[in-house]
Parts: sequence; structure tokens; C-alpha cells
Amino acid sequence: MIPAVITSISTEILEEAREIREDLHKNPELAFQERRTAGMVAKYLHAQGLEVVTEGVAGTGVVGLLRGERPGRTVGLRAELDALPIKEKTGLPWASVSEGEMHACGHDGHMAILLATARVLSGRREDVQGIVKFIFQPGEERGGGARKMVEAGVLDNPKVAGIFALHARPQIPMGEIELDLVPGAASNPFEIRIIGKGCHAAYPHMGIDPIPVGCLIVNSLQQVVSRQVAPYQRAVVTVGSFHAGSRGNVIPEEAVLRGTIRTRDPQVQKKVIGSVGRIAQEIAGAFGAKVDVRIERGTPRVANAPRLMELVRQVGVEVLGADKVKDAEENTMGAEDFGCYLEEQGGVPGCLFRLGVETDDPVHSARFDFGHRALEPGILMMSNLAIRCLSGG
Repeated sequence: MIPAVITSISTEILEEAREIREDLHKNPELAFQERRTAGMVAKYLHAQGLEVVTEGVAGTGVVGLLRGERPGRTVGLRAELDALPIKEKTGLPWASVSEGEMHACGHDGHMAILLATARVLSGRREDVQGIVKFIFQPGEERGGGARKMVEAGVLDNPKVAGIFALHARPQIPMGEIELDLVPGAASNPFEIRIIGKGCHAAYPHMGIDPIPVGCLIVNSLQQVVSRQVAPYQRAVVTVGSFHAGSRGNVIPEEAVLRGTIRTRDPQVQKKVIGSVGRIAQEIAGAFGAKVDVRIERGTPRVANAPRLMELVRQVGVEVLGADKVKDAEENTMGAEDFGCYLEEQGGVPGCLFRLGVETDDPVHSARFDFGHRALEPGILMMSNLAIRCLSGG
């Protein structure tokens, strides 16, 4: 029998979730430095009577297990602990007190929702057929946290059958959810180091100038997407940093380019990575320069399991209303390391969905704030998803 749907969250739980979110927002911590945050999370999970609460996973991660009254499978719910190195400009009473650090991506809201979900499910253990594994991971913003959590065995002991996560999305109305089979692109940061031959600027023929070589590489990389990727596919190649020299009368020895590759399809990813390396090598070689190209493993795309995405849709319609559940109208090229938990990377079926929040300011901006009104729909979604997934929903 499918358990009754949780249709509302008590005022007491919502007020506590609001207080937790404000405290987390006020006290942000950067990737793999989330010690206060992790301690707060662990203390709260203990207070809800979770049987096992493990701290120090992948450095500062926290994992808690909530056992239902009946045996069954294990479902994972994930939130992120870390903040961003951004100076906050919201002017809110709960603005960051840590200079140059803030929760500009909604992780404070994600954590508050998951902690409140633990409290809700702790009081509804009769509806939980199995185990809910609460996963609070460090270092999402630096892209290594999820992979480190997986390597630490977070998907095992007990084995997770499916995993869910949500992410703030200011581009959609507050309280709505948005579904996409690929809600996160693969991200591959790169560095191209051009090694020339330094000399006096008055005698350029005596050296090998890495600056024009770098300029040609940057311009040529713009052709990768427009001429080597099919028009119906998606890719981004961006050079965001170009550093060379320190004086106007000296041709430097080196120039360094740094950027990112974003793709939504593994075959396109492979092709673009190959093109970036080949273009840099051949242009540098044509002018007698050497080049060192380093393209990082980065984070994989987020590929939702269709079956679990449909479960998210069903639960959304039931608890929020059909008008609050939308399919994505545009493909995102933003990255999210949730893909490390999923089947394409040897993990488990999962689904990340987006949640509309009450601000119009974009994530990663100095004025972004998750707000409070999106907490209840988030808690409703995560609580019901856990119950329904374990019951065979």
C-alpha cells in the first residue's frame, strides 16, 4: 500500500527550518572548511534520533541514517555544505558575517530543507519502508566533494537504491519545480601554458612571443563550437583568464590561458576536449612555441534516471499541483557534481530537480538569497520522495 501523501508541514517545523537557514546563511564556510556547518548538521540529526550519524566523511561530510518501522531498501537524499568566496551585498539581517564568503548558490536552503525532512520523517517512521540516508557533502562548488563522498563509500553500507537532490532556480517562479533529463552539464576546466622565448620588446625577432600565439589560440577556440559541434548539440568553450608578462618593454617567456569546457553529451565532450588540445598544440608549433595543455577531469554531466524523474513529476503534481511542475524550456550549461553519484559514473539511479525561490537575483551573485517561502515546497518534495521511492512508488 502506498503511504498517505504528506500535504503540509507544521508551523513549528517551518519556523525551525527558517531559523536554521538564517544561521547557516549568516555563517558560511568554504569548500572542505565546513567544520561549524558540519557540526551543526550532525547535532541536529542526532537530535532527531537518527540511528547512525557519521562525521568527517570525505573530510567534513556528514551522513545520517533514519530507519523506518519496516525493512526495505535505502534511498539517499543529498544537500551541500559549502559556500562561495563572494562578498555579500544583500543587506539582510542574516547576511554573512564572514568577510568575502556567502551562500550565493542556495546551499543554506538545501541544508535547511534536508534537516527539516529528517525531522518530518523521524515523526513518520511508520510510513518509511526501509532506510533514508541523509548525505551532506562538502566541496560542491570546487567540484570534488561528490566524488570524494562516493570514494568514501557513501553509496554503500547500506547500498543506496536511488538518490535525490534539489537545487535553487531563481529563473522559475517560487515554489515551482523544473525537470530536465540533463539538469547539469559536464565541466572540464583547462589551462594552456604557452612557452616562448623572452627578449627585449625592441627586438621581437630575437624571441618567440607567446602573447600573439595565445591570442590566436583564443580566437581559434571560438570555432570549436561554431564549426565542430553540430548545431542541434550544445557546448561552451570559454577562456576566462589570460596572463602574460609584467612590463611593457619585455616580451615574456610564457603566457597562460585558463578556461572551461561545458558539454551535455559524452561524445561531444570527448570531441571538444580533443579539439582544444589539438588547436593549442598546432598553433603553438606553427610559431615555434611549445605548449603544455592540461584539461581536468572536472565534473560529469548530471544524467537523471527517467523513471525517477517521473516519480518526481508524480510527487510534484500530488503535493504542489500540476501547475507547479514544469519541464525545462532551455538547456543549462551550468555544472553540478551530483552526477558523480549517478549510473553513468558507476553509481545509482537518481534525479536532481530545480526549485523556484523568491529572488530574481541569479545564483553566484552577491545579492542572491534563497529566502524562506521555498522551504515548505522543498521539504514536501523531499519527504514524499523518500517515502514513495522506498514503497516502490
